[in-house]
Amino acid sequence: MKKTLAAVAVLTAFAGSAFAAEVTVYGRIDAGFALENYEATTFDGTKVQDETDLSMDSGLMSSNRLGFKGSEKISEDLEVGFVLETSLTGDTGAAFAKGFNRESLVYAKTNYGSFYAGVVGTMWSDGGSTNFFASNYIAGGSGGGRYTLPGYNLMASAGGRFGNRISYVSPTFAGFTLYGEYSFGIQTDVEENCSENDRPAALGVKYANGPFGAGVIVSYNNEASVGKYGTHGLDPEDQFTVGLGTHYDFGVADFKLAGQYFTGANAVGNVTDLLQSSGAMVKEKFFNDYDDLSGYALVTGADIPAWGGEWTVSVAYTDAESDDANIAKVDLKGYSAGVMYAYPLSKQTVVKAGVGYIKTEADVQGEGAAEYENYNAVIGLLKYF
Repeated sequence: MKKTLAAVAVLTAFAGSAFAAEVTVYGRIDAGFALENYEATTFDGTKVQDETDLSMDSGLMSSNRLGFKGSEKISEDLEVGFVLETSLTGDTGAAFAKGFNRESLVYAKTNYGSFYAGVVGTMWSDGGSTNFFASNYIAGGSGGGRYTLPGYNLMASAGGRFGNRISYVSPTFAGFTLYGEYSFGIQTDVEENCSENDRPAALGVKYANGPFGAGVIVSYNNEASVGKYGTHGLDPEDQFTVGLGTHYDFGVADFKLAGQYFTGANAVGNVTDLLQSSGAMVKEKFFNDYDDLSGYALVTGADIPAWGGEWTVSVAYTDAESDDANIAKVDLKGYSAGVMYAYPLSKQTVVKAGVGYIKTEADVQGEGAAEYENYNAVIGLLKYF
């Protein structure tokens, strides 16, 4: 439950003065245990990882956060407000390491729609001011439980919280809502809205009618074609994606299905990230060269009420390959399956437990195959405030 701040001191620490507008503080924090068995194998068959770990961690049940938001009713047709949200690390106590990295925005809500500017969460996500895709059509949403429910993290286009972004959400008409977003540049050390900076954009449509819902997102990333400090000669393949999602709530279960086609991608979520971070593939040797990964991803599952709580089950599959004839061909695949049960102790406190499996592999022409595989189980306590 969000609480109205009673003390002006908290406001003045961030805003310098207190206003008549109502301001709330909100967030969530968790702690839990993760048991993992994982291994990573390079192209020549060498195992660079083969371990079983038990750890206490945060962020297993949900992304931890602390936020402040406020709004003021200017007139019957205009509301103006702000959101400031930062990541938390519950097990170490770290906070504000990257400032208000989750969201830092101002907005205006009018009869013609809502307008946002700043660091704005993407419509792909299940969090942030303009989300709709993962929250409605992907079992597990943006992911949870380490790799128990990868959610949309086997897709090429995920929840980038980019700065210099403007976003728009239309009024809902006959069940349809329109979304739009554009970033003037995600790199902060070069000029905005120029050929030295990546400029992602997306358009989306959501339809909701009782228990049925569907949506589509088309995204495009205009990648930098001029290097830092004016170095010319870059010719990147711009990333283009199309995502389709749907769900139907039968009462006994809310079934979800989402798919994505992508081309021109430099990376494919956890499919490439886990191969790199585990050491199964050396990033500098391989992925720096790949700029045209194309393929598709599918995620399906359901939310199933049971015993006073809710089960979430999910399976996902990704298949991609490089289209660049000038470098060695790579075939990428990702697989995941998971189940998690959430039991509410109150409106603000939830116990979660789950098991999951994820595997990613790469077959590079002339090199062989590399892979990463992870079995995991998690349990933890999540507190909303």
